Amino acid sequence: MVVWDYPVEGKNQEPGIWSKMGAEQMNPAEELKQLFPDSVISAGLQIKKPLAIIKKEDLLKVAGKVKEMGFDHLSVITGIDYVDRFEVVYNFFSYTKKQNLVLKIILDHNNPEVSSLSSIWKGADWLERETYDLVGIKFSGHPNLKRILLPDGWIGHPLRKDYDMNIEQFVTVGEDGEDIVSTDGTNLLRR
Repeated sequence: MVVWDYPVEGKNQEPGIWSKMGAEQMNPAEELKQLFPDSVISAGLQIKKPLAIIKKEDLLKVAGKVKEMGFDHLSVITGIDYVDRFEVVYNFFSYTKKQNLVLKIILDHNNPEVSSLSSIWKGADWLERETYDLVGIKFSGHPNLKRILLPDGWIGHPLRKDYDMNIEQFVTVGEDGEDIVSTDGTNLLRR
């Protein structure tokens, strides 16, 4: 297959990588695999959306290309605990091409950390904070990685498989309006 970085003459198609045989456009995941063969572990589909599994150390490089390819919206970041590993799934959408793309990163369960995409997509800021808050995945380089849904002081990350459901946690409001987390609920009932 010969790869061009422009459409075949006479075809009304979006810019991308095009195969010489049949002038057929690759899906964006296959295009990333062609451009970054050492960074893209595999390319396929996830619920009919093009999916590329990326090496975590190459995420920023590949994500920068995704932005150049016209994926202007990072709609969802999901962190999943599979007990033996974590996965981070990024869902992108191109408003001009009306096209989806999914990137997935696989992380070691003992060190769930990956580079932040907040320097490329501003919307990654809160999505990464939510993933950190609920799953405990750290995003290195994030400008303000702290909890977004649960108050500071909350013990653990509730969507992790090892989250201790036996610890009761209570949130009260302090005199200055701040949230106070404790495992002692006796002060919740006032007379």
